[in-house]
Amino acid sequence: MHDSVTDQLVTAAATILRPLVKRLLAMGVPFGRLEARLRELFVEVADTEFALPRRPQTDSRIALLTGINRKEVRRLRSAAGEAGPRSFTMNYASALISRWLTDAQTADRSGRPRPLPYSASRGPSFMKLARQVTADLAPGVLLEELARSGAVEVRDGDVVVLKSGAYVPKVEASEKLQILAEDPPELIDTILRNTFEGDERLLQRKVYYDNLGTAAAKQIRTEMRREGERFLRRVNRLLARHDRDRNPKAAGGGRYYAGMGVYFFETVEKPAQPSPPSARHNRKRRTKERT
Repeated sequence: MHDSVTDQLVTAAATILRPLVKRLLAMGVPFGRLEARLRELFVEVADTEFALPRRPQTDSRIALLTGINRKEVRRLRSAAGEAGPRSFTMNYASALISRWLTDAQTADRSGRPRPLPYSASRGPSFMKLARQVTADLAPGVLLEELARSGAVEVRDGDVVVLKSGAYVPKVEASEKLQILAEDPPELIDTILRNTFEGDERLLQRKVYYDNLGTAAAKQIRTEMRREGERFLRRVNRLLARHDRDRNPKAAGGGRYYAGMGVYFFETVEKPAQPSPPSARHNRKRRTKERT
């Protein structure tokens, strides 16, 4: 039973990597580069996640866990250095938009964002909102990036208007790939938890149809985007009520990270190739046997 489950897990891992492998090959990345990074990852996870209680993790134990020889483990651990602490930081621009949509001073009761003056001695302003998010970046820097991405618009009188409920950077692909490094692992972790720990299942749902007409694709994308944005705004308001940075009356306890994502997927199916007569005959016969 254990071997069957691990075999299926390895198969699932390979299937998950399939779109990445397709893109890597298209960009001329050979297998060896990915293999080297996976080797580093196995050592890193074994080092940080599988240490025995109150005992230092050793090269020998990591070699045993990973199947990577001890000399290579020692080399990889020395090159990696100390692992940095985990954090709950999020993109400043996304955090600012989230606050804008949930704060009573910057949004109405239905979550529609109010236009904000860039600066104001009294009442809400973009500067005050930006400084609630971070003291490390000047408000002008955040405004410039949000305007560049199309998330906000600066109108006459230095009034800042939120145009989008999400921040999608209009930058080079190398910077957008940070999203690829952050979002899929959270989804995969949810699926694995539901598969192996299933005492309290986390939300994991999908709706799809496999015979939609391509003529409706544009309309479907538009409607899905609108419904997804509407749903995420409700979720944003719900989570904001429990966020201790914004609500002093929120529940106490240890620091806890939670969220919800929405994504849309599509592909154009290739026309089915007609089967040879013998194959059609065999398929009909197998169908009859099942019924």
